[in-house]
Amino acid sequence: MPLLFKLNGPDSAKLAVWEITETESELEAQLNYSATMKEQLRPITNPARRLEWMASRLLVQLLTHYDANVIHSDCGQPSVRESDLNLSITHTRGYAAVLISPEKPVGIDIEHPSPRIVKLAGRFVNQHEEKQIANMSRETGCALVWCAKEAVYKALDVPGIIFKDDITIDKLSDKPEGSLHAQVLHGKINEGFELQYIVSPQYYLVWYW
Repeated sequence: MPLLFKLNGPDSAKLAVWEITETESELEAQLNYSATMKEQLRPITNPARRLEWMASRLLVQLLTHYDANVIHSDCGQPSVRESDLNLSITHTRGYAAVLISPEKPVGIDIEHPSPRIVKLAGRFVNQHEEKQIANMSRETGCALVWCAKEAVYKALDVPGIIFKDDITIDKLSDKPEGSLHAQVLHGKINEGFELQYIVSPQYYLVWYW
């Protein structure tokens, strides 16, 4: 079972990352499948996406001890049916990650290293962040900004937030792991978030708990 690592956070939060090396049948054998889950998986035809979906549900099952009957809010926020747990799910090429907390909303994002992150930076990186990225690897900086904003957006579960204008990331660095600060200004929201991150050759991971 390629559970890459598992972390315990504040307020009984738990985070786990799975490296996907199994076949679909191997993952299926470990899942407690419900009719709802089968219907959710049916329209996903891309083989890699199916593996990511299944691995993320297996992590939900592992961390929550519930069957992974995941439902979503209108904004896309996931939750486990018949559970009060706060849940965040993410996956990328070859990896899946899940974060849960019984106490407060959480958010997590994982991304595969890719030049595409830099090409799209103009859509989500603001001038304040550009000044910090100038002193580090551009791909790492852009990836951390994207992942951090995704994690915060997932935790807030508020529609209409514009990444470039409404969320600003601080404390960017080339260190392989550490903390980041996000400030959100959107409508009546003026809130700060302390996030954690890990950078590896295989993925960028940022989470808020």
